[in-house]
Amino acid sequence: MRLKSEAKYDERGWMTTITVVAHCLLDPETRLADLRPIDFRPEPPLIQLLCPEAGHLGLDRWAVTKNQIDIPSYRRYCREIFLHHADLIEQFSKKGYEIEVVGVEGSPSCGINSTTSGYTGGKIRYQDHDHVSGTGVFMEEVAKELERRGVPFCLREAGRRE
Repeated sequence: MRLKSEAKYDERGWMTTITVVAHCLLDPETRLADLRPIDFRPEPPLIQLLCPEAGHLGLDRWAVTKNQIDIPSYRRYCREIFLHHADLIEQFSKKGYEIEVVGVEGSPSCGINSTTSGYTGGKIRYQDHDHVSGTGVFMEEVAKELERRGVPFCLREAGRRE
């Protein structure tokens, strides 16, 4: 695993990097209500991952922190929704494509370098949380699966904290 890659092209002028992106980078409707879309415009070829939070918690979910979702059932869900993507990514890697995985800054699921911590549960109320160094739950599972398959990849984070 490496951090950041530079776009590369073959002799035909085609990109030789497959960009694997967190779902909300291309579909902001899956982000939490009231969060602005992230300005992210990647070049194809792309693989858009499913949003684990929207799939597991729904579109009307409340904000969560990594410590709340770092539980066995959520990790299992993350692994399950990534498996078919991993099959395709492995095939591209074997054909010589470089793999770049792009996560979302500050996300409890898709952060690469930063995630969140602090909510303690209880009745719904305003509660502060912190942006901290670390990787989100889903991206940890993505990295583990690609490493298990021997797929070389690099990671980078898009967005800014909100």
